[in-house]
Amino acid sequence: MNEFFSPLLDPQHAKEHIDQFPSPQGPRSLYDSVCYCNRCNVCAQSCPTFRLKQDEFFSPRGRNQIVRLVLEGKFKIAPYRQEIENSMASCLLCGACAAACPGKTPTAEHVLEMQRALKSRPLPILLYKILSWRTSAPQLFEVVLNIGRLARNIGLIKLMRISQMTRLPFLRWINHADDILPKKTQFLHHYLHQQTPPHNPDVFYLPSFEAAYLDGSLGLAAWQKLQAKHPQVLWGLSSGLFEYVYGSVRRARYAAQKLIIAAGTGTAPVVTDSADVFFFIKNYPRLFARHKTWEKKARRLAERVRFIGEYLPKQAAAEKYGRVQLDRSALFNFEQDAFEKTEKKFRFIFKKNLLHYGYRDTPTPPFGYAFRKGNLAQEVCFCRVKDIARTQTDTVFFLSGLSALELNYWLKKYYPGAKAEHIVRLNG
Repeated sequence: MNEFFSPLLDPQHAKEHIDQFPSPQGPRSLYDSVCYCNRCNVCAQSCPTFRLKQDEFFSPRGRNQIVRLVLEGKFKIAPYRQEIENSMASCLLCGACAAACPGKTPTAEHVLEMQRALKSRPLPILLYKILSWRTSAPQLFEVVLNIGRLARNIGLIKLMRISQMTRLPFLRWINHADDILPKKTQFLHHYLHQQTPPHNPDVFYLPSFEAAYLDGSLGLAAWQKLQAKHPQVLWGLSSGLFEYVYGSVRRARYAAQKLIIAAGTGTAPVVTDSADVFFFIKNYPRLFARHKTWEKKARRLAERVRFIGEYLPKQAAAEKYGRVQLDRSALFNFEQDAFEKTEKKFRFIFKKNLLHYGYRDTPTPPFGYAFRKGNLAQEVCFCRVKDIARTQTDTVFFLSGLSALELNYWLKKYYPGAKAEHIVRLNG
């Protein structure tokens, strides 16, 4: 078999790739994983990009077959590089196809492997550089974000937009960032700077990027939900998810190691407010498949991680939220424990006012998808708004702050009768 295919897309840079891919039968290699796709096309109607494009290049089946044929040496990248990059960049990485697939084929993971092999940078270079500093140069990262926050709060960003400076190719992303962020951004540590860390915390709180830096009130709401447990905030730490999706697997491992060390060897739960981060930490052991010592440590942390939904109140003023929908959008996995446990509480609180999320409902683009080159965020979000309008939903609750910010912008634009909220906003 090795005479006509390579088991890796990029064998010269093996450390920048993942060795194991999830399946109901256990871990698989990349080639085994893509071969498990039998091209039945059951996933097609769950994929928002295929429904928009009606093109095999933009379907989960098509993306899997591109990866498989490249591995087998039957498909040359060079003549079709642009088409392949467009196919991979347009994928939401939402995992809706994996949920629909009888074999649970992890197409989103295959897409990331192809992007790493292509050495493509899906984010604008300046945005990528700034966000990468969160792991490599955390002090510089905070300084740059503080400058950006102050510039926006005093109106300098608005002036840049009026003068059309943000139409420059490397600054265009600023327009969308300015659109979706709250009017006044504030860091979480500005809310909690007078709080004394507990000596014996019952839980650790790992704020997501958006809760720590984009909307500190979101992090404050999550922190308040944990007050009975005497939480300790894990400041300045990244889970490595950004690096995993947009940058280097090697750096993702480095960020994961820092978090594992900071969380210690105790048994206190590590709680996060992002379903994306929760699911990623649950899968930490895959990052260290070649390093048994770190794999063991990663497995211990994966057992300790919790989602903030477990700490929501059992009672809420349900009437003020009207007809409610729990959006299942997240990276990689459309169905997971975080959603099931949260949905169980929502059914008890909202009863008949909790609307069903349908199989063909369009997922909201997760984790900064709208900033990717070649994204279909505007078209996808418009379809999502139509789903919400069709069901006359009043409030859409999310398990990720970034997805809530994204959809809120489009709701204000096309359907202002509804709003998007993170679940920690329940009861204020």
